Amino acid sequence: MVLVNLAWTPRLSESHVVRPPAPKVSVVIPARNEERAVALGVGSLLAQDYPDFEVIVVDDHSADRTGEILASLAASSARLRVIEGTEPPAGWLGKPHALSLGARSATGDLLLFADADVRYHPRALAEAVAALQTLEADFLCLLPRLEAKGFWENVLMPYVIGSFFLGPGFLANRDRPRWLAVGGGAGNLIRRRAYERLGGHEALKDSVVDDVRLAFAARRAGFRTRAIRAEHCVAVRMYRGFAEIWNGFSKNIAYIFNGPVGALLLLLTAVTLILAVAPPIILVGGLAGAPLIAPGDLALAAGGTGLLIATRLVLAAALSDPLWPALTHPILAGVWAGIIGRSLYHRIIRKSLTWRGREFDARAARF
Repeated sequence: MVLVNLAWTPRLSESHVVRPPAPKVSVVIPARNEERAVALGVGSLLAQDYPDFEVIVVDDHSADRTGEILASLAASSARLRVIEGTEPPAGWLGKPHALSLGARSATGDLLLFADADVRYHPRALAEAVAALQTLEADFLCLLPRLEAKGFWENVLMPYVIGSFFLGPGFLANRDRPRWLAVGGGAGNLIRRRAYERLGGHEALKDSVVDDVRLAFAARRAGFRTRAIRAEHCVAVRMYRGFAEIWNGFSKNIAYIFNGPVGALLLLLTAVTLILAVAPPIILVGGLAGAPLIAPGDLALAAGGTGLLIATRLVLAAALSDPLWPALTHPILAGVWAGIIGRSLYHRIIRKSLTWRGREFDARAARF
């Protein structure tokens, strides 16, 4: 699967040139308490080597220095407009509401929705627009480099991009099936006409993972969606340290397992995690002399463990990521099983959703 996905997933390239006249792009960014990353993220988008674009940031009631930083950036660039967010109305979650406010003020033919902490190389926007045109797509998801520092980030974050490359990610770049699409907070580029036909973020107002659901909505409506590798010019450090990863993904990953397709995905995820943990446990147990482990089982466990590590090494090398986290794949699987279980508990049992200082009723939220 890794080899198939690497072969079938296109990559942003300088060889793709925007066809004139260059369509205007409106970059829409939600920002709530983003003081540690917003200057670099928004600053990188303001520095794009593209002829016609604007950047709209919705300051969603930040309680830190986000507003001050954005004001400073706006004073030095006429391309930046900062919109003061309002409290989401009943039935809305915070992020979709902020994105809706930004999109209403946008004037571009193309909309790029991106998180505030994502950093773009100066040529990234031009390459993305050119790719959208070349692929004749209506929606383009940019697959970023997920930066990691320290032990836990390097061990756990590969699960995110690995879910694409170790699974049927290549189907995201085919027109069928309609039930599978890929979206992400690093960058969703969509034609305005498609966005408006979908009903904008009004149609996603209660979505916990609105960036992924936007891709699904576009796909199901018959629009052509594509995912493209952009790790050489789009990067983000999503979370810092174990606690942020644990809490950040616990808030929303359960909502991906939605409906019949979601139930199947949950089953496949469980099987995948078990197969990632069981072989190393059996291998270590057998080498330690544990009873009831036959030589044949020990050989299978060794082969399974070796295959897992080899697969991770191939993917890491292809993405120019560190190689050593491949050896910790069983730890990744064990912790992510805990994250998914905790997320399901919060959604189904506690029925609560808390993020960035706001608490919502999980029963009113959906994928």
